Amino acid sequence: MSINDSKTTLYLSPTVRRALKKRVIDANQTMSEYVNRAVAYAIAEDLEDIEAIAERRGEPTETLDEFLMALQKDGTIQS
Repeated sequence: MSINDSKTTLYLSPTVRRALKKRVIDANQTMSEYVNRAVAYAIAEDLEDIEAIAERRGEPTETLDEFLMALQKDGTIQS
């Protein structure tokens, strides 16, 4: 823990807390280290998704019905 870390209270279900305790023992980490890493990873994944959406913003779109009809037309699926 660094001097700039702040304290946060998390409310976890008993099942999740038990699983977390087992996991941090296996990983030889503290709960804070493990949760901090997991949250950072989740945020990084979200940022990748946001970037991908922004890159594809100008691409043409089609409805689900149009997509399914195209799959039926080329024989990929049957109705």
